[in-house]
Amino acid sequence: MRSIKVWVVCAAVVLIAITSYGSIPHVLYGKRIAGQVVDAGTGQPINGAHVAFLWESDITPHSFTAHNSRTICYHAAAAVTNEQGYFEIAPWREWSTYGVEPVDPVALVYVRGYTPRQIAVGDGSTDRPTNHVDQRYALKKFEGTAQERIDGMWSGIANRDCMYGGDSQKSLYAMLKAIYEEGRSLAETESQKNTIARVARFAADAALARDPNGPVDDDPIHKFIDENLK
Repeated sequence: MRSIKVWVVCAAVVLIAITSYGSIPHVLYGKRIAGQVVDAGTGQPINGAHVAFLWESDITPHSFTAHNSRTICYHAAAAVTNEQGYFEIAPWREWSTYGVEPVDPVALVYVRGYTPRQIAVGDGSTDRPTNHVDQRYALKKFEGTAQERIDGMWSGIANRDCMYGGDSQKSLYAMLKAIYEEGRSLAETESQKNTIARVARFAADAALARDPNGPVDDDPIHKFIDENLK
């Protein structure tokens, strides 16, 4: 009889933990990432390439079903390659109340003259972050129109954010600013200029590390763009 009571108490504790997971502080973390960005045709290292990483996971709602779950970015980190094309991201750990699981990130790679890439880090063989110190990202030389270039920089690269990453999202600003500056030099049509204006908005959001749960106030965004992205 006592064993049954113990089992009931344990089950209740587990139930409370499951239904409250989104509000209980827990540790999120990422492992060390290092590698090299090279020219896909020649194998030569690419200096000055932006390599950004986004840790994204489905957020679990306060219920037994995941019907209303959605994916959020809870951490970001970025680096710029050196003359030998090498980059490194330090491991990190932080407390969070978001109902997400630690996972490996996705990499975004951008540099002028090359086609941007979005790359999954790891091979999916584990559901927990691991060290990735031998990454090799090969970029192809870009060949195409100004419209194709702007579309390629925007879709899947500049239109990605990390709103739930707190101050970590500030690391994305350098890449977004570089994309904005290239796009601004290419944009001629009204549609193209509108796309680049949206890049500026994403860049400002990252730089200011706005809280998605905070009050809506666009004045700081407009001020930042006027002062830094003109």
